Amino acid sequence: MLYFKTKTAEQLSDLHDSAFKDSSKSTKTTFLQSLKRVERIYGKKFIELGLDFLDKPQDFLEALDNSKYSENTKLTTLTCILKLLKLIDAPLVIYNQWLTILKNKTEERQKTDDENLHKRLKVLMDFKLIKVHVYDKANNFIKGDVSLEDFKNFLILALFTIQIPVRISNYVSMKVVDDDIFVDDTGNFLVVNDNTYKFVFNKYRTSHILGKKELHVTEKTLQFLIDRWLSEFNKDSPNFLIINEKNKRPMNGKQIENSIKEASSKIFTYPLTIDNIRASYMKRIVELDPDFQDKLDICNILGFSTSSILDKHSSDVKEV
Repeated sequence: MLYFKTKTAEQLSDLHDSAFKDSSKSTKTTFLQSLKRVERIYGKKFIELGLDFLDKPQDFLEALDNSKYSENTKLTTLTCILKLLKLIDAPLVIYNQWLTILKNKTEERQKTDDENLHKRLKVLMDFKLIKVHVYDKANNFIKGDVSLEDFKNFLILALFTIQIPVRISNYVSMKVVDDDIFVDDTGNFLVVNDNTYKFVFNKYRTSHILGKKELHVTEKTLQFLIDRWLSEFNKDSPNFLIINEKNKRPMNGKQIENSIKEASSKIFTYPLTIDNIRASYMKRIVELDPDFQDKLDICNILGFSTSSILDKHSSDVKEV
């Protein structure tokens, strides 16, 4: 380590770039910026520091926490220090001390993020509000210049927010047909009849109890989105409603969930899950106070065999 004690931040950065030749330009730039940040925290140049601060990770952490830097920047700085320790071949015991600090810091950040997300979701867990936000963005996708991937993600989000949010599995391997005569009782279908659409669900979690269910697309906005998807984007595999662009096969449940998160994060700045959306919808229905038969009909299309699931959410609504 003595050899490195006499190096400047720039010289250490050059050594880093040579040792990690395959790193991107931004990664190399970030490393130097982190070294400069260490100098600002201590008010000394690296030659003056002599790398002695590496022997006292807790002191550095305290100084870092008292600085004005964001949590992201703090984590980046700690990550770069670990790279510096590798570069100078520091003793394993010192490396592990810094690694523990980074791990703890990362876990603290994740916990904070989760708590903040929970608070934001609690505020936005109103289905009507979610639907309004999706509506506001829909015209950009109906008429705008967007990529296939972005359009697909938004369409998937719209399927669960502009209409009743059934389970994700209802749309897995869904086929597109242009007449009811092509609908059998083994799969799920989108039936296209002129400019009208209806979903036919034969295969879902409680289908063995509830049987076939139909969901007519009555919202014009969703109709327009489906129109453009089928006529302009979904050309590689027109027999299926939603496909994976990479292998041209139907998307699985996890991939559809990821599309929901991706599209919703661009609208709400954080991702929604299908569980968030469905719970929000059920709370909204309870607020409207439907009678028993309406409850049963709604629960059936949602994929529940009884209306008790709505009654469960009624207690949550009263707390909001």
